[in-house]
Amino acid sequence: MAAFTTGRRAVLAGLAAAPLATGVARAETQAIRMWTFLNPAGTAPREKALAAIIAAFEAANPGAKVVVEPQIWDQMTPKFLAASQQGTAPDIIWVVTDLLGDAINSGSLADLQPLFIDKWSPQRVADNAGAYWDLCRANNKQYCLFQSRNYIGMFYRKDLFQEAGIEASSLTTWPLFIEAAKKLMARDAAGTVTRYGFGQGWSESQADPQLVVTFLLAKQGSLFDERGRARFATPAGIEGLTLQTDMVTKYGITPRQVVSWTVDDQIEQFSAGRIATGTGASVRFTTVQARMGADKVGFMLYPGVDGKPHSPAVMAGWAVGAWSKGRNLALAGRFIEFMSGPEADRIWVTVGGQTPGLRSTPASLPDFFANPANDYLKIAGQGAATAGWLAPIAFGVGGYRQVLNKAAQEVVVNAITPQAALERAERDFNRRNNR
Repeated sequence: MAAFTTGRRAVLAGLAAAPLATGVARAETQAIRMWTFLNPAGTAPREKALAAIIAAFEAANPGAKVVVEPQIWDQMTPKFLAASQQGTAPDIIWVVTDLLGDAINSGSLADLQPLFIDKWSPQRVADNAGAYWDLCRANNKQYCLFQSRNYIGMFYRKDLFQEAGIEASSLTTWPLFIEAAKKLMARDAAGTVTRYGFGQGWSESQADPQLVVTFLLAKQGSLFDERGRARFATPAGIEGLTLQTDMVTKYGITPRQVVSWTVDDQIEQFSAGRIATGTGASVRFTTVQARMGADKVGFMLYPGVDGKPHSPAVMAGWAVGAWSKGRNLALAGRFIEFMSGPEADRIWVTVGGQTPGLRSTPASLPDFFANPANDYLKIAGQGAATAGWLAPIAFGVGGYRQVLNKAAQEVVVNAITPQAALERAERDFNRRNNR
């Protein structure tokens, strides 16, 4: 947990002791703490959006103060679960999708219905309806609302595709994609590769789902059995991991360095022009656009298998909830409600570049969605609607991305077979999750 500085404690203490004076009424300052990976003082699109939303909420609620304590994204949820047991958790938490079931089952998240949802009209409830709403619902209670909705696909260089005569929409099979990636390679006069066709990121830190996951989803529908045990070392998994690693060892379109690349590393390489395509999350697209220009970067769905135009991919995001034992539950609920409401959703979309959370939002922003620079939101939305998968919460699935990335590392670095690597990944996942 990020600690307050002495000066900040003094400021907050002073604010609490001296209620704000308004022309209507005196309001006692009340602060709520929130853990998120976003820093509202930052310059990334989502950070700017969060800052604007907090400012609007505080202006509408005199005396309310939202104190953000930024966290490392892949460590934040385990840290919250530990803090909840210790009685030191923040009032509001952003929970990673993989561990949402753990957060709910531990009793760490409050039911949002009595806080504000029970007061909603049927129309507002319907405006939130969908897979993300359902994922937050268990035991006839609503434990969270989703923010930063995400879809895993591919970034590609629109300008390079145009030069090579490649249409992104035509790459509906992996063989077609591989041939296109070969055309996008570049070498210097000495024959050294200066631009690879396809980037990936196999680090166990900041791990995103990779190609093996798309094959598992396409061919068997899930990564787990009904008890939550891993089903990785299957024909589908072996085929997917073989293709994923062949990109390095057989086709040469992916550099060996991907064994240690994080999500951020891959974005840096793409932005620097060292890879022409790469796996990528839709929530990061505006960051890449800002670095390269909207005319140079596009978003596409994964090629398909078994005759389908696109392979399923992971939908993700952040389940925002209130700590069940928080001392400021009412105010925490008010902010979560505001942050997920119509005004905030428009900010998330237009400033943060995020997929809409409400069904009504696209119709309220016709000019924004008519802009070709924002086509990636339509593509991500299409993928989520027709080829999306949300990790189940009936059992915790934390760590599946990490062990599958480790399996890819072992194939390339240690030359073990995909089957052996996936069998080891299954054992590691099941052991970590006591299955």
